[in-house]
Amino acid sequence: MCGMKTLTVSLLAVSAAASAFGVPLVSPDGRVRAEIEPPRISLAYDGVRVAEIEVRGGGKAGEAEREEHRGEWRNAFGERRVVRDDYNALRFSGPDGFEVRCYDAGLCWRGTDDEGTTFAFGGDWRCWPVSHCQGRYEPFRLSDFDRARPMPSWAPVAAGIGEMHNYENIIPGTMEGPFVVEGDGFVAALGEAANTRCAKLRFAKGDAPHTVKVVLEGAFRGEGDEARRRSGAPSMPWRYVRVARDACSLYAGNDLLLNLNAPSRIADTDWIKPGKVLRVAKLDTATGKAAVDFVKANGMQFVELDCGWYGQEHTGDPMKPGLAPERVAKGEKFDLFEILAYARERGVQVILYVNREPLKRVEGGIDAILPTLKGWGVAGVKYGFVNVGSQRWNEWADDAIRKGAEHRLMLDIHDEYRLTGNQRTWPNVMTVEGIHGNEEMPDASHNAALVFTRYLAGPGDYTPCWKIGRVKNSLAHQLALGVATFSPWQFLFWYQRPDQIDASNPALDIWKEMPTVWDETKALAGEIGEYAVVARLAADGRWFVAGLNANRRRTLEVPLDFLAEGEWRMRIVRDADPSATAGLAPAAVETNSVGRASVLSVDAAANGGFAAIVERR
Repeated sequence: MCGMKTLTVSLLAVSAAASAFGVPLVSPDGRVRAEIEPPRISLAYDGVRVAEIEVRGGGKAGEAEREEHRGEWRNAFGERRVVRDDYNALRFSGPDGFEVRCYDAGLCWRGTDDEGTTFAFGGDWRCWPVSHCQGRYEPFRLSDFDRARPMPSWAPVAAGIGEMHNYENIIPGTMEGPFVVEGDGFVAALGEAANTRCAKLRFAKGDAPHTVKVVLEGAFRGEGDEARRRSGAPSMPWRYVRVARDACSLYAGNDLLLNLNAPSRIADTDWIKPGKVLRVAKLDTATGKAAVDFVKANGMQFVELDCGWYGQEHTGDPMKPGLAPERVAKGEKFDLFEILAYARERGVQVILYVNREPLKRVEGGIDAILPTLKGWGVAGVKYGFVNVGSQRWNEWADDAIRKGAEHRLMLDIHDEYRLTGNQRTWPNVMTVEGIHGNEEMPDASHNAALVFTRYLAGPGDYTPCWKIGRVKNSLAHQLALGVATFSPWQFLFWYQRPDQIDASNPALDIWKEMPTVWDETKALAGEIGEYAVVARLAADGRWFVAGLNANRRRTLEVPLDFLAEGEWRMRIVRDADPSATAGLAPAAVETNSVGRASVLSVDAAANGGFAAIVERR
């Protein structure tokens, strides 16, 4: 990521009496409009009322300074290379420091404290709540979204240490952000940005009909605003209501979270490398070397050695590699340094998994572990089962990210952690989990919802599988996940060893050739939970297009008018039998000539889809 280019900035003072309803604030394109009389905000999109917002800690009516900002910056690790940063803003005077920005993608604000902020909607709209980051998306109404599946109080793996909590504070009936609401004439998403040192934002049912209110997972240290300011505790993160006419347009605003975070604090990012990763779960020397060879031969860049390389996952010492004693007693062989040397000779980088318990318990903790791993030549670390929710655990995660950057280590963070745009500040964070992905083998409707819900929060480590018997969806659908889901590190072939992968299958050319970061991204068509079609432009000028279909067989009609003029060749993988409903239904590979005037028509199975590469002839 590199520098910000500011095009236009202007400031002037306005009075809160500028409108009978408060101070008006309009997005640069004129479609998002807010009337602001702190602590109240009335929000509309294209003249349609979206929500009435009562902001706790939203300051007081009075003089406001207005700003018009037009800028752009370059992102080497995202969904588009050039990021526009255009907004109009108001900053209200007074000790609360209330600031509001209006982007084309929605409205954002930050104040001093917002526990209890409420959003009042005009109807019992359909919404897409998820009770925990790894939960399954399914539709509810605003009147009953608190019936979504309960949040678990501990991680599913607890060997050696008893219950292993991810959340410090369990708040039954509350939901994660982004919280997506489908209204009459708009789609909105509620959430937070730039939250690295504060308690996590969640959403609960409000006291009045059709209302949603903010709750925080734990209080700030220090009682009350004055105590917090005196102690130097962090100010509140940004809160937002993203809004658009439909789900695809909502996805187009994904840069909003990045724009609300500080520019990169890593001056030299040449060592940060996106790419595709093969996980090594069977820890023996021969399998590790075979994984290196597979990665080298199949357009991938990394191997990741998973839990067990330093003994017991939760109680072992990552500075003392080797299998647990019971595995050694069985005659199993594992030499970490032999694998590292083998990978280095072949130009393949290695990522090591480290559970959060050793990061905290081993003498010296993370400050001793990270430089040790870096000294071995490791490229990255996967932090496992991190704690989330409270202020102290957000601070811990922020420190762990910063310390990774100090040692020039790239990071993947699991399990319940989600980014809030902070990967702009620390681009060494390549991906995070916080998703109900292929570890849980979700159905196609969940996957078709993810694009327009979970992926509004940024990278998600879905870990796409290929031919694993528990997969519920077609092979074409599985291939499409590599393009439809965004993650600068894409972990592919989850649960498979190299000798179990039919690498010569021409359908797998999609995964072999696709990059993991993009020059441009377009959501072309979709309905939440039904289908999603995404096109992404690679740096070499090729387009990768993917469609996920759910619930019923349907024909996906996709205009290709995003292509430049001229002749193009499309290699497409689609469902060989669109009437099939079983998981892992076979795929067909075709090659066609297309152009800007073409309409791609795909007959997709009820749990199917397609993936395509479109390149110049």
